[in-house]
Amino acid sequence: MNWYIILTSLVVLSTIFSCQVVGDEKRFSSPGIGYIEVRSDLEGARVYFDTLYMGHVMNGSLTIPVDTMVKPSWKNVRMEYSGYLPHAGPYFPPEAGKTIAYRIDLGNTSYERSGMVMFTSEPDGTEFLLNGKSVGVTPDSGILIAYTVPRGLYVVNAQRSGDQTITDELYVDENAATTYSVKMSPSPLGELVIDSTPEGGDIFLDNRFTGLAPLVMKDVPTGEHTVLIRLSGYQDWTGNASISGGRSESVEAVLVSSGSQPEPEIADEPVEPVKQ
Repeated sequence: MNWYIILTSLVVLSTIFSCQVVGDEKRFSSPGIGYIEVRSDLEGARVYFDTLYMGHVMNGSLTIPVDTMVKPSWKNVRMEYSGYLPHAGPYFPPEAGKTIAYRIDLGNTSYERSGMVMFTSEPDGTEFLLNGKSVGVTPDSGILIAYTVPRGLYVVNAQRSGDQTITDELYVDENAATTYSVKMSPSPLGELVIDSTPEGGDIFLDNRFTGLAPLVMKDVPTGEHTVLIRLSGYQDWTGNASISGGRSESVEAVLVSSGSQPEPEIADEPVEPVKQ
C-alpha cells in the first residue's frame, strides 16, 4: 500500500510540471517519466508490479507511468484474470519518455513449456508476426516483449510500411528468454494501380506494354514513371506516377474521344425500273 501511495504521489506531482493528451490517453511528459504498456486481449485483466495493483486492461492495453529516476523495488509484471492461470514475467525498466510494451497471453494450462521473446526494431513502429499471427507493433522504444510464447520453431516476419519485409525462423525454448532484433530498410519496390474510363486500353509503363486497363502492377521500382494508355477511337492518355517503397500508388485516366471513329455506311436507295 505504501508503494501505491508513493507511486500515486509521483504521478500527481508530474502533472504539475506538464502533460500531453494523445487521442483519449493522457501521458505525462515531466522529466524522468517512462511508460510500461501491458497489452492483452482479455478486457479487464488485472496487472500488478509484484503484488502492487497497477490497474486493469481496457481497450486492449494498460499504460503505466513509472519514475525512471528511482530504482524500482519490484521484479515482475504479473497479470490475473478469472478462469485463467496467472502469469508473472521479469520487469524491464523503460527509459525516460519512452514506452516498453509487454504482450501477455494468459491460458488455462501450464506455462512450463513456454518462453519469452524480446522483439527489438530499428526504427520503431515495426510489426512482428509469428506463424502469420501478429504479436504487436513496437512502441517508441523499439522494444516489444512477448510472454507465454509456446515452445517451438516459428516463421517470424517483421514488417513496416515503406520498408522491406524480413522473413526468418525463430526458435523459442521453454523457460528461456530469446531476443530477436531487426533493422528495417526501405523497400526498393512499390505497387501501381491503373484504371481508365472506358476500360480495355493498352497500358505502357515507360514505353513497355504491361497489360490492359484496369491493371494492378506489383514490384514496380521506386521513382518516377511514365504511363501511357492507348485505346482505339480515343486520344492517347499520358501521365506520371511516383512510386514509393512498400506503398501503393493509383492512376485514374479518363480517355477523350479522338473523333476519328469510322462513319456508318449508308445503303444506296433502290432504283425503280423504267416502265416500258
